[in-house]
Order: sequence, then C-alpha cells, then structure tokens
Amino acid sequence: MTETKSKAEQVFEVLEATGLNWTVNAVPLISKSENPKLNGLVTENRGIFRNDTGGWLGTVKNQYVPYQNHELAETIVEASNSIGLDVVRGGDLKGGKLVYLQTELKEEFIGKSPIKRFITAVNSHNGSTAIGFGSSNTVVVCQNTFYKAYKDIAKFRHTTNAAERIKMAIWDLRQAIEKDEKLMHNFKVMAEQPLKDEVVARVLKACFKIDLDAKEADVAKATIKKLEKVNKAVSMEMDLEGKTLWGLFNGVTRYTNHMATSEKNKQEYVMSGAGYNTNLVAYETIMEWIEANTAELVEVAE
Repeated sequence: MTETKSKAEQVFEVLEATGLNWTVNAVPLISKSENPKLNGLVTENRGIFRNDTGGWLGTVKNQYVPYQNHELAETIVEASNSIGLDVVRGGDLKGGKLVYLQTELKEEFIGKSPIKRFITAVNSHNGSTAIGFGSSNTVVVCQNTFYKAYKDIAKFRHTTNAAERIKMAIWDLRQAIEKDEKLMHNFKVMAEQPLKDEVVARVLKACFKIDLDAKEADVAKATIKKLEKVNKAVSMEMDLEGKTLWGLFNGVTRYTNHMATSEKNKQEYVMSGAGYNTNLVAYETIMEWIEANTAELVEVAE
C-alpha cells in the first residue's frame, strides 16, 4: 500500500487512471408539448446527466441524491487502505450508468492455472442500485473473467454520511473478501471433480437452452451453431485444465468472454449483461450438482 501519498492524491490518481474524473448532475425534467396547457410543467422526476459529455444516464425521483465518482473513490480508497489494499483499476459501463473500482487480492492457483483476483465496488448513476460489492477473477492463461455480485452484502445508500460510508465500506469489503475465499474453495472443488456427462447436459440446458437429447431436425440452426461454439470452447479448456468440472466451467466463461460478443463489449457483457447471467447460471448449476452428489462442503451461490 502506498503510504507517502495523501488520500486526496490517491483519489485523484484513481479517478484519472480509471477515466472516472467526471461528475453528474440531476436536472429537473419539464414537459414539452405543442399544447400550451401541457408545456413547461415541472415533473416529479429529474434526469441524471454527465457534466463532461452531457450524456443522459437515467431518470430518478426528485429526492434521489447523486453519489459522485470522487465520493466513491474516496470511500473505497480509504476502506481499502485501512486493510492494506490498493485500488488498482476501474472504469464505467453503459456510458457511465454503472461505474466500478477494484482492489486486488493475492493471486490464487486453481487446477493448472493462476487466477487474478479482485474485489469490485459498483455504483450506478441511473438509480438502479446502491453501492454493491462482488468478486472478479480472471484465469491468466486464457483471460476468462468471471464476475459474481454479492447481493446478500448490505448496501449503503448515497445519503449516508461520509464517516458512516467508510465504516460500512470497510465492513462490506471484509465480507466480500471472505466470500471470495469461499469462491476460491469452490473452484478448487470443481478442479478435483471429474467431468460428468450429466453435468454437461445440465449446464448446456440451463445456460443455453440446449437439449442434447433433442433430434437434430427439431433444433434451430442458430442453436446448433451456438452448440458448436460452446463445444469448441469447452474442448479448448479441457486441453488446458483437464476433463474436470473446472474445465467445463472455464469452457462456459471462455465462450462468454471470447466468442459470444465483441472485444469492445466484453467487459459490460460479462460484468452486467447476458454473459454475466450465463456465467452465474453455469457456476450455480455445477455447484448444486456437487453439493447433491459429493461429500464436499460448498457454498451454493445466492
């Protein structure tokens, strides 16, 4: 952890490095109509706009209090520093509707590959969520990223005062780290479990609505093409990780990270879009099977 820099310097550097050095403004929404009686009426809503680009981010009620990026950075920097961590990266999604900052944890080794681990703090500028925490991990050899939000960690609201925010953030950060440790344990359990056709069938059906027992004539061409891509991704991961449930899970994350969307959209896709849902369903399906069929103690996804 860098101790020679002031908190203000650290916050500024984080905002600059992550492209989050901008603010938002809540502007009252007023009706516009050709009917004079309906024109210029003040509504109960406000629009959230970026002050640097003028981009509209969302519509909220008048009582909504925007939580600026510098406030998030100040909170996460101080909370991270208090437990010996640094904020190392971040960015925005959907044009700024969501912003995130990440602290890095110790690298782990699962199966045959090292894994980069991060705790991610996410905030919205469209009123969709309060500040939340999750795990983000990337398998180094194939650059497959899996993000998991921890919905059961209490979220603190934008209206909370600064001192209380930091106190809550420290607590939430510690909880997220504990959950990430359990996630690593579950990955290791996957890596010890040999591949089972039954699990493959469950994952394909749950994630991609693909039924391996269906007749080829009854399957849409688009589904067949998707199955070919998924099979290719799983085969590639089996070569890297072996024929294990960890290899199967990485096959799904390889597909979502490298085959299902463009490189430009990948971050948003796997962190908050359809790729996030696919990866999470794969994780939950595999862990539910392990819990039901082995003596291992595991934490099933929320």
